[in-house]
Parts: sequence; C-alpha cells; structure tokens
Amino acid sequence: MRLALALTIALGACSPPGPTECGTGSGSVEVGRGGSRIRSLPPSGGELDIVRGSQGGIHVLVGAWVEGMDLDLTLSYRLEEAGELVGAPSEIPLRAALFAPAGERYVRHPDLIVLDNFSPSVDQYVGRTVDLTAEAVSADGSHACDTRSVVLTDPGI
Repeated sequence: MRLALALTIALGACSPPGPTECGTGSGSVEVGRGGSRIRSLPPSGGELDIVRGSQGGIHVLVGAWVEGMDLDLTLSYRLEEAGELVGAPSEIPLRAALFAPAGERYVRHPDLIVLDNFSPSVDQYVGRTVDLTAEAVSADGSHACDTRSVVLTDPGI
C-alpha cells in the first residue's frame, strides 16, 4: 500500500501542469507574436508566421507580456495540435534584466519555437491550427499561462 501511494505521488509530481494549475499567485502572462516587435493575438483565429532560418531550419517567433510576477522565472512556449506537440517546446530561464518595461507589464521577445531543424518542409505546417501556450513559473512559486489558437502561415507565399 505504501509503495502504491509513493508511486502515485511520484508520478503526479512528474506530470505537466494542467489547466486548473495555471494561475497560482496574482500574476499573469499573455502570449503574442514575436518579430521586430511583439504583437497581440486574439484568443482564437490569429496567425503565426513560419520563419525560414538562416541555417536551414524553420521556426515561429513568439513573445510574452508578464505582469505581477517576480521576473526571476522560467518562461516556456509550446505549440499543440489536438493535444500533441508540434515542433520542439522552448523553455527559457530568465531574470529581470532580460525583460523590457511595457507600461504596467514587462515584455520578453523575440523567442522562438523550432518546428523542424533537420528536414524542414514549410508545406507540412502551413494552414494547421495549433494552440500556442506561454507559461511562466517564477522563483517565488507564482504560475501563470495563456493559450491562443492560431493558424500557421507562410509569409513567403
């Protein structure tokens, strides 16, 4: 019985946070499109451009606004389609100096999510509707996330 309880606790600690766990503390995060400047995205129906990298890979540029949180935090980004990851999630440990003030909030951009580094084919991603999530976990235990439904586009077309 003790072994089963210990395994349950251990496995629970390794599970990714669920939607109900997103929002401990008073802070918030808002995900946006990156690039030369960060842009807001609607809750659904936004577009996210696929970028062809200089070394042959493809990725998307993202960013986030953080408010009411200790800026000694880890910021994670991911794309999901029907619960499955699209590309490689990004996790960035940050400190206050890596954010810029933006009114009441602080902004971080551009960051990227790599779609494919090895055999990139933009065609396999264009037109797909994915959930873009930014998640912030601060050193003081605050946790916030934001998800937007976006369509991957190819600005080169």
